[in-house]
Amino acid sequence: MSILRVVGILVLLVGPLACSQSDSGKQQENPPSIAEIEGTGTDSGQQAPQGIVPIDISEEDQAKAQRAPEGMVFIKGGCFTMGNDRAQADEKYEHEVCLDDFYLDRYKVTQARWTPLMGFNPSKITHADHPVEQVNYHDIQQFIEKSGGGCRLPTEAEWEYAARGHSKTRYFWGNLMDGAYAWFEDNSDKTTHPVGQKKPNQFGLYDMMGNVWEWTEDWYSPYYVGNQETNPQGPAKGENKVIRGGSFNSSAGALRITNRS
Repeated sequence: MSILRVVGILVLLVGPLACSQSDSGKQQENPPSIAEIEGTGTDSGQQAPQGIVPIDISEEDQAKAQRAPEGMVFIKGGCFTMGNDRAQADEKYEHEVCLDDFYLDRYKVTQARWTPLMGFNPSKITHADHPVEQVNYHDIQQFIEKSGGGCRLPTEAEWEYAARGHSKTRYFWGNLMDGAYAWFEDNSDKTTHPVGQKKPNQFGLYDMMGNVWEWTEDWYSPYYVGNQETNPQGPAKGENKVIRGGSFNSSAGALRITNRS
């Protein structure tokens, strides 16, 4: 399965040190307009972005954080409200999700990390420190196997929880678009960029919004099922995997935390 959008990857640890880096839908009665979804778009200077506060790690979790494999970040599990009842139809319905602790890549997988292992670089925009893109789901499974098989793609719930950083706003930094945190159509000059150039989120994760879309492990469903879930895995089958986060050529609205594709 392939996808025409510019899509890259983050991986989540499921085994010790493997995959670490070595260097029918229910319809919305009155769908909002793009302007309503995106708000005022970019920060115009009339209202300061909310900004972020790094998440503190408790003493009891310090050891877990210190055991994070190279290039990965410890994400303390918890419960949050997933979805958005006030945006596009496939973001409904808001529901509580609880997750266990996990480790996630600090940066998107770069071409320098992908190419030596896989023996090819599928990216259209080729630079070693840029995220690898134009990868399909089957390529990713081979990458994981060649990396030692101890990791996987994050579920859609894990991705949204990590991207939120405990925030309850449209983006992890606030409700207005701020180019200091993401590459998107207004500031990217129509190209991908080296990973880690924008400000990180509350967990210390970079490029969760923009630059390239990110794969998740879940099959796409036109709406969420269930009111409360623990470590949800998504539908048992489907036609396409969910991608999240938007890319360098996406509008501000596509970079919203709850946006799905």
